[in-house]
Amino acid sequence: MTQVLIVEDEAIVAESIASKLRRYGYEVVDTLPTGEEAIEEAGKSRPDVILMDIHLAGKIDGIQAANLISTQYHIPVIFLTAYADEQTIARAKDSGPFGYLVKPFRERDLHVTIEMARERSRLENELAAANRELDSFSYSVSHDLRAPLIAIDGYSRILEETYAGYLPPDGIECLSRIRQAANQMDHLIEDFLRLSRVTRAPIQMVHLDITKMATEILNQFALNDPDRSVQWAVDDGLIAFGDKGLCEIALKNILGNAWKYTMRTQNAQIEVGSMMQGQTKVFFVKDNGAGFPPEKSHLLFAPLQRLHPYQEFPGNGIGLATVQRIIHRHGGRIWAEGSVGEGATFSFTLPEKQDR
Repeated sequence: MTQVLIVEDEAIVAESIASKLRRYGYEVVDTLPTGEEAIEEAGKSRPDVILMDIHLAGKIDGIQAANLISTQYHIPVIFLTAYADEQTIARAKDSGPFGYLVKPFRERDLHVTIEMARERSRLENELAAANRELDSFSYSVSHDLRAPLIAIDGYSRILEETYAGYLPPDGIECLSRIRQAANQMDHLIEDFLRLSRVTRAPIQMVHLDITKMATEILNQFALNDPDRSVQWAVDDGLIAFGDKGLCEIALKNILGNAWKYTMRTQNAQIEVGSMMQGQTKVFFVKDNGAGFPPEKSHLLFAPLQRLHPYQEFPGNGIGLATVQRIIHRHGGRIWAEGSVGEGATFSFTLPEKQDR
């Protein structure tokens, strides 16, 4: 039987809600008038759902109590309140409630909201358990797969350094290829782990200066690759909202692609800017590099898919898959256009304002 705790400072209203719940077969743990008592009872009885009024007797209101209960006990809270003003709704939304019902509400609506909250809580618990298993698996992959690679690379290096004078040139070449393959596999494992982390990392939305981020990334590329001569331009005033760390990863991958695929292009050029498509601002990174067959553009964002030989342009095909997941986690879109030998343009969208 589902256990429900009612937090309501008006005794008549609390008993009315309790009667409705009992008719639907719920067990009412208690009815309490203050947030302080609700926090204490939540820790003791661990109910399945808490129905919380926002304006309560006591020193803290329902939203503050819900924040503490959610943080400490992870119990789903549904707000029941007569207040529906924007400020109250915004505060309530920040606490991550599992429902919000404005009084007076229908008995059926209360039942449906409780059941939906229970189902959401169940799914979130399953997801958290799956993520813990994935973290454990990722650690195992990182440790168990890398250990043999370290051994292969280490012993190959010993052979190469110690017995180079006894080996024919083709033998030294074989050792070099072994070490190169081991290092490539190690990088691939690291990129897969990074892709997994990107998918599950929490998002902290902040104001983003895309102009500054892109400029700093390109300056770093130029510093690390002083022999390259690349003309690049970044438009002023490129602003968006998103997670700073994740968006830096995405932008670094997109710009890294442009930098890499112009390495064999004379007068290499990279442009970063934005344009309007209807009411939506679209950011783009454009280059005049190797490009790609337009009919294969759907393969660009698939893991391990490469449209150019590794020997020509090194890489493992994980970078753009990571970018796509980051953009999608922000509710945006990303797509690419290009032609062989004529460069490529990667376009993407990000939130233009922070959701309340």
